Amino acid sequence: MIFVPIDRVCKNMVLARDIKIYSYDLKNIDLLKKGLKLSLKSIDRLKHIGYSGIYVYEDNEKTKTLEKPKQILNTELREKAIDNIEKLFQHIDNNDKVNDILLENVNNVSNKIVDNIVHNKRYLVNIIDLKLYDDYTYHHSLSVSVLATSIGISLKLSKKSLYELSLCGILHDIGKIQIPHYIIAKPSKLTFEEFDIIKEHPPKGSNYLIKNRLVTENIYNGVMSHHEKYDGTGYPYKLKGDQIPLFGRIIAIADVYDALTSDRPYRKSVLPSEAIEYIMGNNGIMFDPKIVKAFLMKIAPYPVNECVKLSDGNVGIVTKVYSENPIRPVVKLLNNTNKIYDLYNNLNLMNVTIVEII
Repeated sequence: MIFVPIDRVCKNMVLARDIKIYSYDLKNIDLLKKGLKLSLKSIDRLKHIGYSGIYVYEDNEKTKTLEKPKQILNTELREKAIDNIEKLFQHIDNNDKVNDILLENVNNVSNKIVDNIVHNKRYLVNIIDLKLYDDYTYHHSLSVSVLATSIGISLKLSKKSLYELSLCGILHDIGKIQIPHYIIAKPSKLTFEEFDIIKEHPPKGSNYLIKNRLVTENIYNGVMSHHEKYDGTGYPYKLKGDQIPLFGRIIAIADVYDALTSDRPYRKSVLPSEAIEYIMGNNGIMFDPKIVKAFLMKIAPYPVNECVKLSDGNVGIVTKVYSENPIRPVVKLLNNTNKIYDLYNNLNLMNVTIVEII
């Protein structure tokens, strides 16, 4: 199977993955099923919803010229992770005692996530690939786990610490289960009183985990502190700088990046590059500069095969991403010349930027 940008999806291509959408009232809704031969009507529907691309089978002539993308997590592991995260969260939501099997399953998935990312550590994380299903809580937890683990690898953390960090990413928002749903799903700005209730989710989550002896101290500290800010203006304890536990400083960036690039009840998602600029703009304010630097080495705002529009009006396909500067990839123009723009190395293109993902 291969990822195809939505503007290059053609009639009769065959879906290699189910297409789902998410409604905050109805949760997961099946839109199109794996194995479906796409019609023009179904392609238009995907464009209208806002899908950036889809996975199709490669036995179609029109996909042979497209480069096969690298997946940091395979489909089987991703689906297994989501299933086990969902079961754990729902178990806690139902006030059931978490049994050893549930926790062991999530631990095993967390460890496999680390092993996969370590094995593929030369690849940058493609946030668009992580969002091909939907933006519900379980997928946010998985995305934060993947992003945090990748940052941890960039920081050269030990394997043991990476296992803990991955699990911390999965569990970081566990406290939101105890927050009223109408606040979590509110489609407008929260009142001061509602925001004060939201602020309770880090201590609620971390206290639940440590009370039930489900996690290590490092994971507890990460869950507790992932909304602290480097300048001391965060919550719940207004910790500052290195007072904030390392896991909290890492999860903070992973959480904000995934949240900004996800649709929320009260706003639409932003481009990955815009989210990166936001994080860079808050370097030393909200975020630890060391963690920001490690993050930038591991993220791909414009993944290979993504269709982008440039500031000079040209449209092209990303063919290569540089880990040194992921915002400046190589772009092959979609015109008769098939000209290549190397935005990182070509000094004559310093004024050309990517302005839109098409």
